This record gives sequence, C-alpha cells and structure tokens, in this order.
Amino acid sequence: MMRLKYIWSAMTMSVLLSGVLFTACKEDEYHKIDDLFQPRYVLEEPEVKSNSIALVWYKVNEAVSYTIEFHLDNYYRNLFASVETTEPYIFMDDIPYGTTFYIRVRANAANAINNSQWAYASATTEPRPDYAKIVEDVSRGEITENTAVIRWAIDPENPVDSISVKPSMDATLEEVTRYLTAEEMAQGYAEIDGLTKNTLYAANLYDTGKPRQYDKPYNQVTFRTAGPSMETIIIGWDDNLSEILNTNNDNADIPEGTEYFLPAGPSYTVTPFEIKKGFKLVGSTEGEMAEVVLTSSWRIASGSYIASLEFENIKFKQEVLDNYFFNCGNSYTLENISFFNCTFTGLNRGFWRHQGSNRKYIMDFSMEDCTLDLCGARAGGTYGTIYLGSGAGNDTMDRAIFRNCTFSRDHQGLPAGTGSFGNLFWARDMSTPIHLEYKNVTVYDFCINSMMINMPAAVGSELIMEKFLLASPCGQAYSLGANTTTTFSDNYITTDYALGGSNLRATELGVSAADLFVDPANGDLTIKDASSPIVINRVGDTRWIP
Repeated sequence: MMRLKYIWSAMTMSVLLSGVLFTACKEDEYHKIDDLFQPRYVLEEPEVKSNSIALVWYKVNEAVSYTIEFHLDNYYRNLFASVETTEPYIFMDDIPYGTTFYIRVRANAANAINNSQWAYASATTEPRPDYAKIVEDVSRGEITENTAVIRWAIDPENPVDSISVKPSMDATLEEVTRYLTAEEMAQGYAEIDGLTKNTLYAANLYDTGKPRQYDKPYNQVTFRTAGPSMETIIIGWDDNLSEILNTNNDNADIPEGTEYFLPAGPSYTVTPFEIKKGFKLVGSTEGEMAEVVLTSSWRIASGSYIASLEFENIKFKQEVLDNYFFNCGNSYTLENISFFNCTFTGLNRGFWRHQGSNRKYIMDFSMEDCTLDLCGARAGGTYGTIYLGSGAGNDTMDRAIFRNCTFSRDHQGLPAGTGSFGNLFWARDMSTPIHLEYKNVTVYDFCINSMMINMPAAVGSELIMEKFLLASPCGQAYSLGANTTTTFSDNYITTDYALGGSNLRATELGVSAADLFVDPANGDLTIKDASSPIVINRVGDTRWIP
C-alpha cells in the first residue's frame, strides 16, 4: 500500500509539473511570438583592416533598424560608440588602434518590446603604424605646481600645431587643449599653465592637418606637477624645522616616507641627526627657493633599513668647517636617495662620505637639476662629491645617476693649486659592479688635478657619459674595473682640460672656459655664443643654455 501511494504521488506531481511547464511555455510563446529574430552574422568574425572594422549580418524580416554598440569591456558597461542603421552592415572607420572592441547587434522592431536579442562579436584593431616619437620626456626642472614646459624635436616631416594636457586620474579636472603659436612651433616647446598641483597629467602633440583622427597624435608623455599631497606636513615660516624633523624621527606614529613641505622664501637652520626612517623634504616652486642651513652632517642610525630619502627644491648651505652633507660610519641599507633641483654651497670637506669599516648599501642614488658650487675649499684636504671609503667589501652602490647638474669652483678662496673637492666619484675599494651615469653635466674649475672617477675594483660596471661638458683642469678622467662597459656620446671639452678629449670621446671646442661662459669666475656659466655646439646640441647642464 505504501509503495502504491508513493507511485501515485510521484505520478501526480509529474503531471502537475508538466502542466505548469506547458502553461509557462504557452505564455512565453504568447509574449514573444512577435519578437524579431536575433541577427546572424554572414562571417564568423568581423573584418579588420588597420583601425577599421566591418561587420555584416543577414537581413532580419520586419526589422525597421539595427542598433550596433562598440564597448571597451566584455561586460558591456564601457560604451565607445552606439550606431543605429537601416542597413544590415556597419563600417567603423578611424577608431583607436590596437584596441579590442566588444560588439553587439540588435534588430529593432516597430514596437520596441519586440526587439531581438543581442548578437555578440569582438574584434581587435591593428597596432598603429610606426610614427615619429618627437615628444620629449618632461624635465622635472621645468615643472612647477601650476605649469609645465612640453618640448619636442622640430622635424619638417612631422609638424605639430596643437597640444593637449589632460589629467590622467581625475576626470573632474580641466584639460588644457589649444593650438600652438607660430613662435612655439618654431622654438620646439610650449609652457602650459593653469594646471593643478600634485596631479598626474598626460601630454599629447598633434598634427591636425592629417585627415584621420587617430593618426594625428604623436607619442604621449606623462608627468606630475609639483606641490604637497594631502598627507604632507606643511612647515610654517616660524616653525622650528630642526626640532620637527628630530622629534618625528623618534615618533613611531609618524610613518616612513612622510613629506615635509617648505614654503617659498624662509631660511631654516637644521642640526642633522642619525636618520632612523626615510622622509621627503620639499620646497615650494612658487617663489624664492627655501634655504636650509646645516650645522653638521646627516648620518643614518646603525643597522637601519631606509626605504627612501628625497630632497627637492631647496638651497642647502654649510656655515661650519669640516662638514659634509652626509658623513656616516654606521652600517645601513638605503633603497633610494634622490636630490632634485637643489643647490649646495659651503660643503668644504665633501658631499657624501662613507668611512669606518661597517657595511653600507645604497641601491639607487640620483641627482637631477642640482648645483654644487663653492664646495670643497678646504686647505687641509677634501673627500670629493661621492667618497665611498669604508674599505674592501664594505661599500655597495647599485646605481648612481647624475642628470642636468653643475659641479663648479671647488677651490675658491684657496691658494692656486691647493685644495680641491677631490673627485666626482671615488670608490677605490668597492668591488661590486655599479651603473654610473652622467648626462647633461657641466664641470667647471672642479677636481683640480684630480681623477674624476676612481673605481678600479668595481668589476663588470657600466659607465655612461653623454652630453658631458668638461671645462676644468682635472687630472685623469677615470680608472675603471675590469670588464666595465663604457658609453660616450656628444661630450665636449674646453682647452682647460689639458689631457684632451680622447678618453671621453669628446669634441674639443678650441676655446677656454673664460671664452665659452659669460662670467665663470663669478659663477655665471651661461653660454655666450648662441651658435655654439653646446647650445645647438644641448650639451652640459641645460639650465645654462640661453
């Protein structure tokens, strides 16, 4: 009896379900009986040629039109274009190169409730053909809180007539788009103003004379404007910067990498200390550069691991004898140390010195748009710009890069032939390889009778010297470790460098520093002659090019 009851119940349920399903099917058919058929493509895939896409489908009976959507994502949420047509095909021409489009097509009925289902496809346009990459990287020295200078190579075959500078991350900020003036086109650069501080921008140049939209732009460059972020500690005119830095160095609640922003104009006296965590010290670009007077030398606490130390837009001075910017005998590891748009005067013993016998490791050292002037004037001896003197096996520096910098007058005030800043780079006992790079560097009256680069044990290193201007009675150019690769290009020397330019693959200008610069003895290294190869080829520190 129980088995019969179970079978009957199952049969009853089956009949009931069948009825429900049948009814549902009938209702579904009733509502959709007038719906149009889904478009069916003639070809399996859209036809792609260059940056054009062609798509063909069979005509759908009773369709009054077709809607075609091109999306940039496969969720169909990022619409690039929507087109409505009465023809069973579409040709999308002059669309972005190298882009995958997710496409769907729908047949439209007289009554929209009866529109068809979407038919899906995708296609990727071909990469853009080779084009001239004439837009140069934006120099940090030509960026302020609200302006940037965009430069490009002047090429009659690749003319430019307009520019756009667009915020990369914030769509609410305004884009700067305009035609270039005749003067800007002739000089190969334009200053763009009205920008927002501490903002990432993308800059494009265009030739609007080209008929196709996506052939008009040249290569794109990105840059970030100067200025403090929301997390920055703003230093006031009357604040005790030395006390703030020292206190926060010991404060666990102040995170590694904290930025301190100095307003334009004031002067601060700082007593350096043993650094326990990285920080960033930045001066404003909107006026006279802030000044920091150092009463001793920075150093790093023993055993510390520092992620980054950064200094930007600051005038540093030393007003006491026998000091450096940095002088350390402790062991430490430093991932990054960078200087940008800083000036240094009065460092009479050296700039960056290692001493003692503890291990010190720097991964990246960089200096850009910086000037060391009137440093090294110490009759009792000096230690050079970079002096790694911790002994065999104790100094390691992976990379050191100097770009658009000036090193000048390192023995002013001393008897002729005495005193000197020693070397540009001294690491006699360093045995690990280093990538050492000098690009657009001017050296005047510096390293008197001394070797510029001394690293004879750094086997397998790389030395790059490009657009290097040497106007100084230096000694030997360099001593390098075995298997070091060298790259020299567009280097120039004045007659002041008596050893000649062969080691640097340098072109001899045939004039002295006194004839090349406006007033070198008083620190003005502006190039006198606008037709000089230094100007034409943008050699040395470009800030001296008229």
